[in-house]
Amino acid sequence: MKNKDNLSLTLLASTVLLCSLIIGSSAAQTSGEENASDNGPSANNEFPYPRGTAPPYGMMGWETGTQFLTDNATLVHLGWSTSITPQQFVDNIHRGKELGIPKYLVATSGPQMTSESFWKSVKDMGVTDDDFYGVYFPDEEGNPATLITMNTAMKKYFPNAVAGDYLGDMQTGPEDDEFIPGLDVSYFTTYTKFHPERPHAWVYGNLIANAPDWKNKGKTVYVTTEAFGQAAEVNALDPDLNTTQKVADRHESQIVMGILGGAQGVFSYAYKYAEDTPSYTGWASFKPKYEQVWPWIMEGNRTLLETNVTSGRTGITSDPGGRIDAVTAYMFTDTDGRKLVASSSMLDFTEANGMANNATITGVPDGTYDVLWENRTVNVADGTITDTWQPYEYHFYQLKTEDTNNTNNTDNING
Repeated sequence: MKNKDNLSLTLLASTVLLCSLIIGSSAAQTSGEENASDNGPSANNEFPYPRGTAPPYGMMGWETGTQFLTDNATLVHLGWSTSITPQQFVDNIHRGKELGIPKYLVATSGPQMTSESFWKSVKDMGVTDDDFYGVYFPDEEGNPATLITMNTAMKKYFPNAVAGDYLGDMQTGPEDDEFIPGLDVSYFTTYTKFHPERPHAWVYGNLIANAPDWKNKGKTVYVTTEAFGQAAEVNALDPDLNTTQKVADRHESQIVMGILGGAQGVFSYAYKYAEDTPSYTGWASFKPKYEQVWPWIMEGNRTLLETNVTSGRTGITSDPGGRIDAVTAYMFTDTDGRKLVASSSMLDFTEANGMANNATITGVPDGTYDVLWENRTVNVADGTITDTWQPYEYHFYQLKTEDTNNTNNTDNING
């Protein structure tokens, strides 16, 4: 990541990058509300990751041990180096097997990986692409040609291996679509703390500006939240992070920005890049919420709704997304026609002096909506939802099943 320059090479060489995808085949009940998995037969908690499926929500981190294996990891990034030999690559694969990792993504880099001879040597040692899941290419590689060359060389000998990498600010340097041929999966990073000149909603803007290019080419897109160093710690001098709740809210809002921006999955990066490093692990509390709305996210059928902000700051410049409303909302439809309206404030605690927004969302079906995780309902009779959003606050409105059925019947009659 961009802040890794602050870490010593010694630390990088001694740490192990782990990415644990947390298995959760059923959504949890929250605030006494009915689990979304129980509301329709097509609920699916599996993610269409390359080479099969995987849970959609995961965690990454620097760690020397195997602590995340206790979370039943199905996909792990193991190993970090700026240079690696074919023998070291094979040794890493064996290490993954020893740890019992079902889907193992070798995390490494080095110019030798652009050579076909590197991959031929690995294959000559008896390795097949059934022995490892794929490779995490050089972190935030800025040259598309490097990724393409590595990917081409690897797949000559391991055609089923997955190529993945983290991508940051796609508005600088080469255009984002130049990287597409070199990767199967892209992790779009957030950087809302390490680059304070960017507004909080940059997460959303980066996705809406770039993710469609990738998804239209059949690639997989994650949003990757930042949560190490200052971004994970309470900081009395920073009004954006001066309480534990604000740290938690900030991280959860990144995930919601990813949902609104069209990300297909969420990874939380670098909660621990060294032993005894203070870290915020509140991502776990959001996991049941994410699983509950997963049937809508997976379907990807979402429509931007019109919002009218009536008080507080009305808009924000979300470079690279451009000017957006201070409250943004989408309506998601799953395979059963069920409706979910996902909305969020686009402001952080330091913007507009932390003032709340009152806003109206228009274009939603009439009926009764459960406001997920808030123990309240909203009745809609005129196609509008009116509510209040604090900075970082989000509201998810799920149309009750009986009203969804009425909506579908009306559509059939009118159609």
